[in-house]
Amino acid sequence: MSIPTTVTGQKEAINVGQAGFKTIVLETIQRHELMANMTTWGSVLVVILWIYFFLKDPHDFRVDRLALVFLGLLSGIVIFTAYLGSTLSHGYGVGMP
Repeated sequence: MSIPTTVTGQKEAINVGQAGFKTIVLETIQRHELMANMTTWGSVLVVILWIYFFLKDPHDFRVDRLALVFLGLLSGIVIFTAYLGSTLSHGYGVGMP
């Protein structure tokens, strides 16, 4: 789902730039995109590293605990990204017809 949302988000960012929104809206869009990219690539990295270390030593539960900590961190990033997205749509009217 991240590819379609990236495409539509980029189209909406272009529309915001052409519509003459305030600078704070453009900065919020950039922050929202950065956080979404961190979530996507961070999730991929955590899964790959967790699988690697799990297959290397399946009985070491420290890797599982560390993966759980990183997944908690990624969950916090998702919540913040959702907050930024709701601020853009409901607060500034980005993406509304």
